[in-house]
Parts: sequence; structure tokens; C-alpha cells
Amino acid sequence: MNVRGMEYLLAIEKTGSLSAAGRLLKVSQPTLTVFVQGLGQQLGAALFRREGRCLVPTAQGRVLLNAAREIVAVKEHTYQTIHWLTHRQSSRIVIGASPLRGSLLVAEIFPAFSRRFPDVELVIREGYTRDIKDWVRRGQVDCALASYVSGEEGFEAIATMKEEIVAAVPDFHPMAAMARERGDALPCVDISCFADSPFVIAAKGNTVRTVYDRIMEKEGLRPTEVFETNNMQVLCRMVRQGVGAALVPVSAMEDNRQAVTYFSIYPRYYIHLGMLLPPGRAELSEAERYLAYLVIQSDLKKPVYRRSLNVKAQQILKEFGGEDAR
Repeated sequence: MNVRGMEYLLAIEKTGSLSAAGRLLKVSQPTLTVFVQGLGQQLGAALFRREGRCLVPTAQGRVLLNAAREIVAVKEHTYQTIHWLTHRQSSRIVIGASPLRGSLLVAEIFPAFSRRFPDVELVIREGYTRDIKDWVRRGQVDCALASYVSGEEGFEAIATMKEEIVAAVPDFHPMAAMARERGDALPCVDISCFADSPFVIAAKGNTVRTVYDRIMEKEGLRPTEVFETNNMQVLCRMVRQGVGAALVPVSAMEDNRQAVTYFSIYPRYYIHLGMLLPPGRAELSEAERYLAYLVIQSDLKKPVYRRSLNVKAQQILKEFGGEDAR
């Protein structure tokens, strides 16, 4: 018996009638009658019995139906896998992403995206912020999940949130004692309070480094810079070990509170988060817009971020969610 025969049996079980099963399968009732009778003779057992006007499986029939369900499920799974393998290269979105925020975000939204667009493959290209932005500007990725600062050029942006930049110092720093005395959750101070402190800094090209350079230039400060890294976790560890102070995004506080004291800077400074697009990308596919929608939805759930949707983000949020996008 072939798989089609298994589908016949399942349809008869579902409808309880040869005529109804025939309509469902688009085959004639006599065809099903001959099939059931022939299979019963082959197995030496009746597969269905009549109860009133309904056909119900016999004990032997239930055994065969259980096997039929498994066989049909294997067929459907096999066909879906072959379809995905056949079409995945013809439709894919290449995403530039940092190993930390970007890749974790893609992993978070992947299930929802794949349910809606099973034929679209998401390809992650990991790198540091400087490299990611370069890929976007050169059109080497379709989009990127990255941070940026106001005024940066060379890409379009679907802005989702903004994140405050805070100062971090080891607990033995004189300013840390002041913070403990005041008892503020996040005391606000002028950046000049750290003028005499050595700093560990993010590497050139990192968005946090761009903010750091702008702050120091604006305030006319030239702190001693003792260590430079592209890795924010390493930067926070250096502060924890007492190497120096640092400017970090407020989200870094979540996993790096031990032996570190944080301050909000006056005036406050922010980096922007969102999806970056190659310059001139006026139109996005439905899959790309839905990807952006899932990114927006994910970022809106994070309390450390502040809502900062631009017009493109508001339009996408309204298109797929109908939420208040103001």
C-alpha cells in the first residue's frame, strides 16, 4: 500500500463516510469502496464497521490508522524539508550583527520570523560595529542590527530605541563613596568629576567610542587612556578589576554590577539602536519589513531602552501590529 492509500484511510476515519471522504479527497466513492474491501481482504481483517450511518475503525483498523498517521507525517515533513532546501538560497536576508546584541536578537526573533516566512533564510554575518557599518555602506549585507549616533552618514536607519551612556568606576573610586552616601540609584554628575581618572575605552569605530570622543572634546578633557578594546564585556571587566573608569551603555549594568558604581552623566548622552540599511534603500520586501517589526517589538520590551521610533519604524509598527506608534 502506498502513502496515498494511507491518506484514504485517514480521510475515512475523519469523515466517517465513504462518500464524504471521497469529496474530501476528490475521488469517487466506488474507488474508496474497492480500496477498503481489497485492503481488508489482503490483511484478512475488516478495517471499519458500521455503527448507524457512520463508519468507525475496528481494532485492526486502529492499528493501521496509527501507522498511517506516522507515515503521512513523515511524508509531509520530508516534503517541507525538500521545499526549504530547494528554495532557501533563492530568498535570504543577510544580517550584519554584533556577537552580543545582534546575534542574540536574531536568535530571539527567528522562530516568529520563520513561521511567517519559512522560505526566507536569515544569514548572520558577525562582526564588530565598525565592520558592520562598513558592510552596510558597501551593500555587502541587506541590513544590520547595530547602534549608531546622530549625524552618522552612509546608511539609512529604522530607529527603534535609544540607550543612555553612563560612567562606570570601580567601587574604591572616590566618587563611588560619594554615591553610596547619597544613596541614589543612579546619581547624576558632571563628566568633569572623572577628569583625573584613568579611562579604559572602546576601540575606534565602536559607537560608544564615538560618544566618548564627542564628550571629551566638548568638555575639553584629556584623560589618561590606559586600555582599549572592541569587546564591551572586557571593558566592564577592566573597570571591575580597578584598571580605570569607562563610559558604557546602560544595558551593561545588568551583568556587571559587582564591584562597580555607575553614574548618569549630565547632560545625558545616548546611542541609538535600530536596523541599518544600505544608502538609497527606499523599498523593503515584506519579509524585511516584518524582520524590522520583530526587532522593534523585541526592543520595546527591554526597560533599559528608551523608545525613539523614527517615521520608518512607526510605519512598520503600524503595518504589522496596529499599535500606537507614537
